[in-house]
Amino acid sequence: MATHRLAITPTRDSIARPDWLIPAALIALSAIPTLAGMLRLFGLAGGTPTLADHARFAAQPLPVVLHIVGATGFAVLGALQFSPALRRRPWHRASGWALAPLGILGALSGMWLTQSLAPTEHDSPALTAMRLAAGGAMSVFLLLGLLASRRRDFAAHGRWMTRAYALGVAAGTQAFTLIPLGALLSWDAGLDALAMGSGWAINIVVAEWVIRRRAPAERHESMTAVVHERYGGPELLRIARVRRPEPTAGQVLIRVHASSLNAMDHRLMRANPFLVRLQNGFLRPTRPILGADVAGVVAAIGPGVTRFAVGDEVFGEAFFAEGLGAFAEYVCVREQAIVAKPASIEFIEAAALPLASVTALQAIRERAKVQPGHAVLIHGAGGGVGTFLVQIAKAYGAHVTAVCGPGSVELVRSLGADRVLDYTRDDFTAEDRRYDAIFGVNGFRPLTDYRDHLRPGGTYVMIGGTNRQIFEAMLLGKARFAAGDRKIEVLTIDDTLRASDLEEVRALWIQGRLRVVIDRVFPLEHAVEAFRYAERGHVRGKVVLRVE
Repeated sequence: MATHRLAITPTRDSIARPDWLIPAALIALSAIPTLAGMLRLFGLAGGTPTLADHARFAAQPLPVVLHIVGATGFAVLGALQFSPALRRRPWHRASGWALAPLGILGALSGMWLTQSLAPTEHDSPALTAMRLAAGGAMSVFLLLGLLASRRRDFAAHGRWMTRAYALGVAAGTQAFTLIPLGALLSWDAGLDALAMGSGWAINIVVAEWVIRRRAPAERHESMTAVVHERYGGPELLRIARVRRPEPTAGQVLIRVHASSLNAMDHRLMRANPFLVRLQNGFLRPTRPILGADVAGVVAAIGPGVTRFAVGDEVFGEAFFAEGLGAFAEYVCVREQAIVAKPASIEFIEAAALPLASVTALQAIRERAKVQPGHAVLIHGAGGGVGTFLVQIAKAYGAHVTAVCGPGSVELVRSLGADRVLDYTRDDFTAEDRRYDAIFGVNGFRPLTDYRDHLRPGGTYVMIGGTNRQIFEAMLLGKARFAAGDRKIEVLTIDDTLRASDLEEVRALWIQGRLRVVIDRVFPLEHAVEAFRYAERGHVRGKVVLRVE
């Protein structure tokens, strides 16, 4: 499978240099004014003249302290914000909340000092005007950055914060410009104004150059997505601005309103079982955005699409077109992979249907071939797939025995199960009952436990499972079930049936024979918390991500 290279705006510049280099350079740039500021603070505290112009600052201690604290904190925190490694951690967001207030504090207190301190022989009207203009511009840039963040336009947020930071650390550049200018020209008020103006100009030019370097990934329409770049736990997921996909022939671009988590997403995220790496990239995932379920509105259509038009409300499966799933603001899907959303179902509910319900339908109809009057056992009936197995088996006329945890007993009974076993109290293997079909959802028992409770001709359908059970099924499955004309089916989805299966699921919903069980809904930006919640286990129904 070809690796999909995702254009991720926030980390573009981190590829070619160590993570520590940019923040280290920025901290070094701000070291001179920071040290000078600390000397002034110590001087104010001790009453000693640490600098020649200390008396001026001692006369206005409040704006001086506010300016030094705000400017120093803004310089250091801002430098660390540029570290790509820290962007993957909660620290980035937490420090971001402090960054803008510190910058605004430094800018406004600097303007206060400019207006309140007695001018020196080097403070020309031009320099005073430039200081006020820089402080005002910096405050405006920070406010624009905060507004962009509130509307979740993180690319614009980064641009405005970069411009504000360039003005905020200009004192370091000004110090370096003052030295060569002082060696070439006579020291007077005009020289100070020239050095200061040059420092601001240099930093603004560099900031715009950095922004333009990031622009290629932003010239195309961008979107917010949950990015998955390395195998491991939820802590490696992060929110980023990425290039919005464009629909190709036979594809539909969907503006995502909701998506839901499936066991497949957890397996792909962690590369567990290890065999996942053979299909999804051995060292790094080839699918940088997870999410198979989608519900949303058609935003654009590719050539050859005839069943849908822009504005249609749809739901279905994303199938990772070009390696990109539905945990994003937009996703491209095949026309055959979606159906029209009934007006009676909300996007949140529709997003919980596709993969889990189609999995349950194919397990019942295609693999177990359930008929009216069949006795079936569903082991793991309280989760996403399990709740649909109970309802669809009942719709096909089966007598359903459901096994679930104590927290799901009443829920599963309300879905129509004829018998409900609480696995903490009841052990189906201790009973003398036999079944025409047994469905094991992410099962963990030895295969013989299921085999021994099948009737002759019965089928065990394995839907996921522990690594041990998966390898046991691959190596010994057929041999384990050969006796008594019983068989094992390891479920894999038949792609040719997806469209018709989605139509059947939709029909069951419209008829009132299928209901969606939602455990919890998380906003897209809380995807890490959603995965952690789901991985704690005992989820009742589905966990859904809402895309606002």
